[in-house]
Amino acid sequence: MKIWVAVLAILGGLAGLASGFLVTAFGVGFSENEMADSGAAVFWVSFFSIFFGFLSWKFPKISGILLLVCAVYGFFENGLFFTVAFIFLFIAGILSFLIKKKENVTATA
Repeated sequence: MKIWVAVLAILGGLAGLASGFLVTAFGVGFSENEMADSGAAVFWVSFFSIFFGFLSWKFPKISGILLLVCAVYGFFENGLFFTVAFIFLFIAGILSFLIKKKENVTATA
């Protein structure tokens, strides 16, 4: 399960990086400063979502919440450009809640 969260977070992060770059480039090209700013913010949020995917190995609940926040924030900021990244990050966030911690079993003799 940990591997799937990391893989989905990487795929979502890469799709989000592309989305953020495209929105920033179009915003600058059409002289829309607000669009360029939101694209740049989503670019960095997507970069951090890759990090949160790997963080889920140690802290699954916290990183699950952060992945869901990244997915929703990116979708509201970039709209349909972020749809593929939203799907991957949303599934990774939900799967992160399903990761079970290893229980330390102490043997008594």
